[in-house]
Amino acid sequence: MEGLFVKKFFLINVALFLSFVICCIACSDDEFYSRGNTHRVTSPTSKSTSLFVATDRHETGSGNNLTAMLQTIAQNFNTTVPTTILLGGDYVGSGPDKGDTGQPVFNVTDVKADIIKALGCDAKYDVLLTYGSHDKGASEGYSEFYSGPRACDGYYTYGISYAQMRYATDSVTRANDTTYVREVYATIDTITHDTISVDTINRMEVGVYDGLDLSDPFGISAESGAHRFRAWVNTLSDHAPIVIMSHLPLHANRKDNAGALIWFDVISEAAKSHSVIVFFGHNHTLEEKGNVTDAYNYMLTPGERIQIQSADSVCDKVLNFTYGNAGYVKLGFSSLVTFSDVDNDGSIDRLTICRYSVNGDNVDKFGLTGKKNPITLPCVR
Repeated sequence: MEGLFVKKFFLINVALFLSFVICCIACSDDEFYSRGNTHRVTSPTSKSTSLFVATDRHETGSGNNLTAMLQTIAQNFNTTVPTTILLGGDYVGSGPDKGDTGQPVFNVTDVKADIIKALGCDAKYDVLLTYGSHDKGASEGYSEFYSGPRACDGYYTYGISYAQMRYATDSVTRANDTTYVREVYATIDTITHDTISVDTINRMEVGVYDGLDLSDPFGISAESGAHRFRAWVNTLSDHAPIVIMSHLPLHANRKDNAGALIWFDVISEAAKSHSVIVFFGHNHTLEEKGNVTDAYNYMLTPGERIQIQSADSVCDKVLNFTYGNAGYVKLGFSSLVTFSDVDNDGSIDRLTICRYSVNGDNVDKFGLTGKKNPITLPCVR
């Protein structure tokens, strides 16, 4: 009887102890959020890290969706809060302060500061801004933009600048960086002593490109850019995933990406030993006009066919990497890539791409492809 009493006493104390522990956990959780922390993150079953990607912010002074996007992801219970922010160009729109550049003047460091502030956390974030077609008004020049490789937490990112996709070869880029003045045609009306009356003088500048990315050390066209990409991939001793951000797409759509086929070939080589995701932007104006009904959620995976643009034709190809738009900030979309080390061996085993909307739009699927959102893919090992 005494032994039974001791046993009951022991069980009651164990129960009280467990209740106390649960209560403490709950209280500490409440205390955590009462202090203003907004990062409600579920503890992963294994090591995971994430990357926020989006493009075409097009800030014109009236606000944009970027802050809401970052906060939506940061406050989501089911996400791993990103430590790297990768944006694909066009941070400003066609505002009134065009200046001498033809594009609105803006400060790149201010854009980065806005991003950090939106996340509302003291943690360190790596903000990578690739160069787009509306970014020549950057007050710091090209120094604050990102291109080339970056080693992240278990994966790599690689930035492709605008000129590196717009032009196929360095020689074409240099030719288009020169101002050509058409021959002057003059119709002479009268000649009187020292005066010549000219009816028309016709001058036209053609083929001019003076983007800031002409100073990019990783190349000024697909020719030099892809060469440096291949050289970098060949130095890698692991099979970690690679996320590539290019403002211009690879596929044939607006016909202003003549270097796409060169990049497609070199990226396809890299995808033999790495899981590769290529994100693009730029094409949102087509979606806004309704010409491409599913492009705002465009996502293709290995094995699917794609029409790739070259300098003078369109080529039908089969993908061996993942390809899609990053999510257009202007239209209220962004993406989160989560990398998971499922077996805790120090290497990424799988990646998940999730598309987010701040406008309440249905993002259950990636466009008309029928792929469910989010999509999870195994990694090359």
